[in-house]
Amino acid sequence: MSRMKSSLVIGASRGIGRQIALTLSSNGYKVGVASKTVQSTEKLPGSIHSVVDEIVKSGGEAVPIQCNVRKEEDIEKAVQQCINVFGGLDLAVYNAGAIMWKKVIDTPLKNFDLMQEVNVRGAYTMLQCVLPHFLQKNSGRIILVSPPIYNRFFKGKTPYSVGKVGMTVLVHGLANELKGTGVSISALWPAVTVKSFVTEKMQVPDEMMRSPELFADAVLGIAEEKTDGVTLIDEDYLRTKGVTDFSKYNCVPDSEPPRIMPKKFPSLLVEEEDVDLSSKL
Repeated sequence: MSRMKSSLVIGASRGIGRQIALTLSSNGYKVGVASKTVQSTEKLPGSIHSVVDEIVKSGGEAVPIQCNVRKEEDIEKAVQQCINVFGGLDLAVYNAGAIMWKKVIDTPLKNFDLMQEVNVRGAYTMLQCVLPHFLQKNSGRIILVSPPIYNRFFKGKTPYSVGKVGMTVLVHGLANELKGTGVSISALWPAVTVKSFVTEKMQVPDEMMRSPELFADAVLGIAEEKTDGVTLIDEDYLRTKGVTDFSKYNCVPDSEPPRIMPKKFPSLLVEEEDVDLSSKL
């Protein structure tokens, strides 16, 4: 009898991360629910325990994992706990994020440092922790929640973009290193604004958003196939899998939310892509 698949979702106490955990569980995954939040409050609703309770009540298997992504030992313990409790790990999703959408001159260094530590450094730490296990068993899927690289994304939020785009660079670069190993990595980003704790704080109108189920369904699809070093858009990815009606994901049933992502993105490949200069450096 084959072992049930297992996953680690970092940044899973609310919003998109919570839904990713729920969707994975309802589709046969054991889930490590990792986040810094261990107690739900009015100011910060949702916790690792509340999400695990939801999963268990629905018949799934999950473990709550307290994890401050600014501490590498917390991420290392989260990965190891999943391996110990579940007997292995098949999927790692990095959804933790720090957001401050302001210009360079309006972003203090302490806020810049926070975003880099939570976003790109946290993702890098997770990679360092899961790769030995994945490479040893010649299989594993990694998904980072990060955007395509294009100039418009930077406008008005350059400090934030530094870390998020850095995560995407990790995806493209690491994919080159993982060729032939059986381990794959992808980036995923929403086409339309997704309803979350952040959007509620920003008071984004419901008619402009889709539910987090859409993004979670895309995560599930990627988890079930091999995708190497690509930056995917949730809705566009699901269209390639035959999904044509997205109305069930709309927060307001009769209102089609506007797309926030471009329809096409610039290629990062160059004519000399396969020229290897490493031996000459």
